[in-house]
Amino acid sequence: MSRSVAHLIVATAVTLLLILACWQVPGDWNWSGVWEYRQKFFFGWIVTLGLSVAALILSVAIGLVVALFLGARNPLLEATGRIYVELIRGTPLLVQLLLGFYVIASAVGLENRFVVGTLVLAAFSGAYMAEIFRGGLNAIPKTQRDSARAIGLTRWQSFRLVILPQAVRLVLPAIAGQLVSLIKDSSLLSVIAISEFTLNAREVNSFTYSTLESYAPLAIGYLMLTLPLSAASRWLEKSFSYER
Repeated sequence: MSRSVAHLIVATAVTLLLILACWQVPGDWNWSGVWEYRQKFFFGWIVTLGLSVAALILSVAIGLVVALFLGARNPLLEATGRIYVELIRGTPLLVQLLLGFYVIASAVGLENRFVVGTLVLAAFSGAYMAEIFRGGLNAIPKTQRDSARAIGLTRWQSFRLVILPQAVRLVLPAIAGQLVSLIKDSSLLSVIAISEFTLNAREVNSFTYSTLESYAPLAIGYLMLTLPLSAASRWLEKSFSYER
């Protein structure tokens, strides 16, 4: 039996079990009331998609830069990276969103909620990305760097052509997990009144009083974002796997 067939069987079984469990719920399902707000769900999903993609790209860039700071010989750069990581990882994202929008953004005159939400979300995930990248870079043996320099590569060429590709291969599973978490963490952006997927689902629930019917599309929508990301990560992991 191939893996794809096995995955299909298990996914079908889980889906059937969920349908059977929903069938046993007492009362009538109000799908028609929720269907009337389908455009609201779609708009919220599009907003979440845009915010997530922007935050994904920024968080990877932030994580790589901060990882270089953490491994820098300059004490000031290392201290900057370390304090950033510990400060972000040690405080809740909810608090960071509130401080980022109502304090920091207000102080610099930035009023766009979408921009602030994306930046805070990227900064939050970037701290975790930094530690992931740092671990991957430190896992590369020193002999790889010495060999790259021995064949005439510059320090930047050694990093770009030899060290970074190997580090990416090692950290891909952890990066994929963090990116999936970032997409789900975007649901907290509702606290600064961004009309993303979760906030719109809550509003539909308040309009229709149909809790399960309002949140079922939420689960499906997030799966539509996270499953392709996980699949892409597995494909990249195989592409970077040089040892067969």
